[in-house]
Amino acid sequence: MNASAFFDSLVRPAVRPASFLAAAVLATLASAGPTAAQEPPDTVVVVQELEVVVGSRAGVADPATLSVPVDIYSAEEIARLGEVDLAEVLGSIAPSFNSTRLSAGDGAALHVATLRGMNGDQVLVLVNGKRRHGVAFAKLLAAAGQGTTGTDLRAIPVHAIKRIEVLREGAASQYGSDAIAGVINIVLKDDASGVSAATLLGRTSRGDGLRLFTSANAGVPLGDGFFNLTMEVARQEVTNRAGEAPTCFGPDPSYGPCADGGKVIQLQRNGEPDYRGAAFMANAAIPVGGSAEFYAFGGYSGREAVSDGLYRKADWVPRSVSYVYPDGFFPIEESDLMDKSAVAGLRGDMGEWSGDLSLGFGHGRFAFGAANSINPSYAAEFLARNPGADGASIAANAGPRDTFSGGLNVRQWTLNADATRELEVGSTPAFLAVGGAFRRDSYWMEAGDRASWACGPSDTPGSFPAAHHQNDGTAYASCGIQGYPGYSPASARLSEQDRNSVGAYADMELRSPSGRTLGGALRYEHYTDAGSSLTGKLAGRVELGETGAALRAAVSTGFRAPRLPQRGFNTIGFVGGSEGLVSAGFLPEGDPIACSDFGACALSHETSVSFTGGLVYSHDAGLLVTADYYRVAVKDAIALTQSLNPSHGLRPGAQFQGRPVDAVAFWTNAIDTRTQGFDVTASWRFRGMDWGAADLSASLHRNRTKITANRNADFIGDTQRTLIEDSQPGRRIGVSADLRFAQGLGARFGLNHIGSVTTPFIFEENVTIDAAAIADLEVSFRVGGRIQVGVGANNLFDRLPNRLPDDAVAQLWTMEYPSESPYGVAGRIWYMRVNVIGN
Repeated sequence: MNASAFFDSLVRPAVRPASFLAAAVLATLASAGPTAAQEPPDTVVVVQELEVVVGSRAGVADPATLSVPVDIYSAEEIARLGEVDLAEVLGSIAPSFNSTRLSAGDGAALHVATLRGMNGDQVLVLVNGKRRHGVAFAKLLAAAGQGTTGTDLRAIPVHAIKRIEVLREGAASQYGSDAIAGVINIVLKDDASGVSAATLLGRTSRGDGLRLFTSANAGVPLGDGFFNLTMEVARQEVTNRAGEAPTCFGPDPSYGPCADGGKVIQLQRNGEPDYRGAAFMANAAIPVGGSAEFYAFGGYSGREAVSDGLYRKADWVPRSVSYVYPDGFFPIEESDLMDKSAVAGLRGDMGEWSGDLSLGFGHGRFAFGAANSINPSYAAEFLARNPGADGASIAANAGPRDTFSGGLNVRQWTLNADATRELEVGSTPAFLAVGGAFRRDSYWMEAGDRASWACGPSDTPGSFPAAHHQNDGTAYASCGIQGYPGYSPASARLSEQDRNSVGAYADMELRSPSGRTLGGALRYEHYTDAGSSLTGKLAGRVELGETGAALRAAVSTGFRAPRLPQRGFNTIGFVGGSEGLVSAGFLPEGDPIACSDFGACALSHETSVSFTGGLVYSHDAGLLVTADYYRVAVKDAIALTQSLNPSHGLRPGAQFQGRPVDAVAFWTNAIDTRTQGFDVTASWRFRGMDWGAADLSASLHRNRTKITANRNADFIGDTQRTLIEDSQPGRRIGVSADLRFAQGLGARFGLNHIGSVTTPFIFEENVTIDAAAIADLEVSFRVGGRIQVGVGANNLFDRLPNRLPDDAVAQLWTMEYPSESPYGVAGRIWYMRVNVIGN
């Protein structure tokens, strides 16, 4: 599936082998040295041990004593999962996390976090407690999270992570915009000694999708501080679950794929993209004086991915040039992703106060191009200006077959100042935190090559009859490169967005000796483009005697400022046909069409009211049980509209970028939503046993999102409603057992039951993906004391989404499975991993 299909709905209701060699050298160095059998140390040398960051600023080390639900996942637990993508890691262990995997389209290279069935841009992601920038790519396709951005988790190497903290509660008053659904905090490794490495080699049970991931982590003392560096390289080949179409394409019996008895050959791929990337992440701290330290962390990620467009059939006259592609063609979409970040700061004690002053920078870029493709309007214009030209001349003047189509960029600068202290309120110990932040956000688009977006070499306002053998002169050629049209200089000019925001907060927590906790927070934030907001939070916890159980609850208000891609993204697409050239525009905020025709002149921030409450029970024997209900009501939620044409009020002759448009879409505060559900988790950690150790866990997650108000029925149609209410699993059930024996043997089994989802698919009605149980199994053993080898399978039972029916339109493109799924279309993956444990 690709974005040009969405344009149709509007107008018609890299890494070289040397990188792997470098990682292999690091792994070899890591394996050198003593080989005496030893367990990895329980503690690491650090300047300042970071305690739990999210949920409380009071430095609470035990999440069971918090007033809000927080899940902690350690590096050791992550390493035994057999997953190397952070989104897939969290999908395996975090009960309320979801990340949809695309098997077509250029967004397939991104894995964005979602919590509790809400959107990816309603989740705040922190690294070492500092805000991380989002992605520049706003989903346009009719897929889960349409119109949203979020944070790309693939850019963070898993081997760099010390632990992950997941807060399942609204926390905008503590951490600012976006924290409506929850917060994910990624704490980086701060080991000051030793080198470790990890390699995973896998392949699907169907023999494709070869994946090789290699990473190395090294920590060295930096005076009395530390410097920790992680490097990672990744290579994943394409998977393909396409089949044969049930009928032959088109009326032309000479069409090549019709040769095999009326059954077409496989026209395109239906699977995960070809992917390669490299990344590094560093973390460091140095003592300054006797009570302070300078710290810094950041990293860089570069990735390339090759995704699939829809096959352009030979008889698809407006979208093909038969003199170049007599049997049709399969456009390839090439993505190039870059992500870089850096944070530096100074923290320490100042009398009774502890302070933290930091400056952070982040930049994400998503660029793309098309290969094995064509802009049909180039050949059409040549033929119109040279009547009677022969086929060879038309092909020679049909324009380039591959183009750079454009780029999307976000940039973020953040200045934070925080101060904390302990005090007493009456006779009750208390903790006070105050602080403020200034942030500068920017967004811009890059124009692509002219052939990626133009209507012929001269970029005429209209088009010309398609250059195709079957055209009788009535079908007009489409404009722009096939697969996904590029961005024009006009789009780049209109896209530029900059804004400032300032915020200040106060957060206090009282913890009585009797086990009662009461906390509250207030935050004021002002955005130059979205106005001001005052949010608050009240949370409490009461222990139930000496039983080990406690009741906890929190209520909060929240807000989310529009992401800049939702304000600035714009483009225009053209589809040719027998009625001439028709066009559709994605409008930036404030465009006259959206304002005058539909009354959508500006975006404002979303606001929310959140409640979470439940029970927590912990026992010294290692048992922890939690049960929490939650309800989040969002007012003025930002959504991408459906296709709006003259029947919805688009005025005749409306123009965008100086061209007539037949349909438009834009972002607007059109709806209110309500998400509610519950989470039940249980874990039992066995330690100090003669035979070894074990971790047992189980979880149940339920959620349901409903649109409670739709202020303009034209804006949010049935497709958008389905995507908001039904495209993420409403149920997840997980159980796992992780056993480690004293002899160095280990075994892990996990089972995740993922509920059904319903989603639109290309030109179809809704497609339902049935619930499925996804099982993972691994057996591991030690070699020589420091080398751990694991052999296992992810998706052991080889579950795929239910196959599309034979009469589905998508089957004509040989796509047998939906283009998005909560667990992908790869099926069973056999793998072997080798971890070299640091000394």
